[in-house]
Amino acid sequence: MDSKLASLPVDDLTKWVTKADRAYDGLRKAILTGELEPKEQINPRAVAAELGMSVIPVREALRRLEQEGLVVIRPHVGAAVRELPIAELRENLLIRSELEALAARLATPRLTPAILTKLGDLVLEMGKCISAKRYEQFGALNRPFHMTVYEVIEERGLLRLIEQQWDQVPRAASVFALVPEHAVIAQQEHLRILDAFRRGDADEAADLTREHKLRARTVQMTAFEHFASEKAKATA
Repeated sequence: MDSKLASLPVDDLTKWVTKADRAYDGLRKAILTGELEPKEQINPRAVAAELGMSVIPVREALRRLEQEGLVVIRPHVGAAVRELPIAELRENLLIRSELEALAARLATPRLTPAILTKLGDLVLEMGKCISAKRYEQFGALNRPFHMTVYEVIEERGLLRLIEQQWDQVPRAASVFALVPEHAVIAQQEHLRILDAFRRGDADEAADLTREHKLRARTVQMTAFEHFASEKAKATA
């Protein structure tokens, strides 16, 4: 556990944050990057000692993470990183397809030339990743591409829902390394979505985003079900 905590942030004197905020940010980052794995136990006292604080703000941080669906806290057992069941993962990805289609529709008329340029740069960089077979890096750029679009919408509640759904599947980006051909097809879809944004066609942008997410859902479900099956065999 100590080595996992080594990457947690130290106090930033230029920014006012509470101790609970600092514990929350650090633990959340460790979960989303996979440093803390699904089902891994989180010892509040060890976290508190590593961050140089009492256990109270760490417990507050864990309660916040539980509300976001990233941590499970069981009485007399303690806190652990939550593992998303396959059925719930399937539902998560379906919900995202509709939420993100709506966000794409709302965002289209609000995309400025500067944002469209940024999206173009991201797509270009993702193309380079594919050429160099850097699929993990491609996956790391996938979320910024989509969230750069959604961040322009006025409906902040919708944006928070999308972010929450993304956060519940912290290892989704790794699917591109497991299924490289998925990255190639996803890149082609990104280009079509970007073209719709540039033309200001909100309906097409929404439809393409929904199709993009539903196809990704099929790929991810197949990959995660295979991974779960192989893991079950290994532990049998």
